[in-house]
Order: sequence, then C-alpha cells, then structure tokens
Amino acid sequence: MQSKDVFPHANKDIKILDAGAGTGIIGEMLVKQGYTNIDGLDISQKMLEIAEKKKVYKRIICAPLSDIHIEQIQTAEYDVVLCAGTIVYGQAKPIALDECIRHVRPGEHSLSHCLITMSYQSQL
Repeated sequence: MQSKDVFPHANKDIKILDAGAGTGIIGEMLVKQGYTNIDGLDISQKMLEIAEKKKVYKRIICAPLSDIHIEQIQTAEYDVVLCAGTIVYGQAKPIALDECIRHVRPGEHSLSHCLITMSYQSQL
C-alpha cells in the first residue's frame, strides 16, 4: 500500500524537518511522494554535503540533535519533524526528543523511527 492510498489528500506543502538527514535518503523518499518543503538537519557536514547534491532539501543545517537549542531553527517552525534511525543507541539520545518537539508547531506531528518501530512490533 502506498502513502497516496492511505492519505489521498495529503498537504504536500507542509514544512518538514528531516532530523538526522544523513545523506538525504528520507528526503529523496519524501520528494518522490510529492513533498518539496523539506529541510535537512545532521551533525555530519560530510553527510550533508552528499545530501546537498541530491537537491531535496531547501535548507541544510549542520548541528547535533541533542538537548541543546539549535539556533538556526525557530520554535514551532515545522509542521512535521521526522527522525528515521536517528534517536537510537549510539546516535542521538532520547533527550533530543525535547528539542524535536520544540521545532513542531502546536497541534502538528513529530515522527520517530523508535515510535514507528514500536507500533509495528505491537501489531505482530
């Protein structure tokens, strides 16, 4: 099942932050689904240089995802914050969720790989 089948009238203009963007794999997937208002955040400048070549992000932000305030991001700047494979052992710590939540407009959404994994596991 494709996301277009689940959300046939999705607003493709929402502002998305790919937190832990790495080389831009999630950004590419979002663009293929028709989303174009995407920013990428990652701690690794080298990974972001690879992502930048893919031209899927409007803005690239090199900063750690932690409990430290990221100056380049305004409070409630995004409709959605995605963290795919980022807040896991050996990567960003769970405290980083607080900073992710600060980025999201009230009433909007924050998605985490950890939360998605738990949802799938509970359905097995």
